[in-house]
Amino acid sequence: MYLHMRLLFRIILILLFSGKGMSIGLQFLVIPSSANDLIFAQTPLLNPAFLNSINRNPEMNFAYGKWFADSENISLNWTGNIQSTSTGLNFRYVGINDIELRPDMPTSDPLGHYSSYGISAKALTSFQSGQFRYGVALQVISIQLYQEESSGFAGDLGISWLVNESITLSGSLLNFGKMNELYKEEPTLPQRAISSLSFSKNKSDYYASIELNELIKEPIFSVGSVTYKDNFFFGASFKKNDKTLSLSTGIGINFGKYTFSYGLQYGNQEIGIPQMIDISLRLP
Repeated sequence: MYLHMRLLFRIILILLFSGKGMSIGLQFLVIPSSANDLIFAQTPLLNPAFLNSINRNPEMNFAYGKWFADSENISLNWTGNIQSTSTGLNFRYVGINDIELRPDMPTSDPLGHYSSYGISAKALTSFQSGQFRYGVALQVISIQLYQEESSGFAGDLGISWLVNESITLSGSLLNFGKMNELYKEEPTLPQRAISSLSFSKNKSDYYASIELNELIKEPIFSVGSVTYKDNFFFGASFKKNDKTLSLSTGIGINFGKYTFSYGLQYGNQEIGIPQMIDISLRLP
């Protein structure tokens, strides 16, 4: 019975881990990595061309939050310059701990505790050429569930075009790569193609985008805005995909070389309200 339950536990959780509806597995690559990803419409997570640190001090950012299924989301980011090229490093972890293995009979003590998680390390770079900015990112990925694990790599490409002082058009291809087998099956990377239009006016940015995702049948439509007021900034975005709706919002404040941000997301999935908090430090 014990061996039977171990096998059943392994198969069920691997199916959940790799499934389209779960927030862990390779879907962790599309989860916002910080509160800034919930507040701002254009971040390097969606397009590496949005990475722009020219004429800015290097910056460190630490983010922590809870996502769906009570999963932990932790990330560490560094951005800086190498000559006239913007560069960045991102390390992140998304996981669920204390998964219990229990037999098919009432008991107060589980047979064991396990965890499922995804980790990644990404290097990004972007550069300007005339009115165009180009971005490239490469990351190594590892996911683990119970005693099964898979690792691989993925790349991102992005471009943005500054049409004039107010309008920017952009496009990106994300998460194209390869993973090793996980329990005799290669996990599917959430490949994404995103195009967006942004408009800036009176200390506010407005945007609209459309996304195609390898793991989602219908396209995702998004609209949102960010407003700046003195040392404060506030952002909100609305996403719609078939019958799924979500609203992401957040606020941030600058204190000298420190920036604190908080973001959350509401949705009609009724499986929790993800929340994230960031602390950023501008380096000398």
